[in-house]
Amino acid sequence: MIALDKLPFVKASDVVGEERIPRRVSKLLLSPKNMGTRGASMGLNVTAVGSMIPDHVHEDSEELMFIISGRARLVIEGMGEWEVGPDTAIYSPLGKKHRLENIGDEPLKLVWCYVPPLPTHY
Repeated sequence: MIALDKLPFVKASDVVGEERIPRRVSKLLLSPKNMGTRGASMGLNVTAVGSMIPDHVHEDSEELMFIISGRARLVIEGMGEWEVGPDTAIYSPLGKKHRLENIGDEPLKLVWCYVPPLPTHY
């Protein structure tokens, strides 16, 4: 439930991002921790040219992504690999290792959503 003293939205530019290695910035925009969501969390990731979101897996949360700008190689364990770009929605199933490599000449900018939220989002 949204607290009465909070707006029902957040501007990405107002959220401090978490710098990660390989070079990328992740911003937690909507979550149980900051907005009171219950079934999902959403954020923004900006991955530097030549960098990546490295192999990782989620055993208890599905991950949904939407590429805003840039080009990436998407690799999902046991499923394949693809080149993807703007206006592409991506689904990463439970328990499947996956990664996104920035193969373009500009930062890879995408929105992600976890259902349910990751434990760190509470």
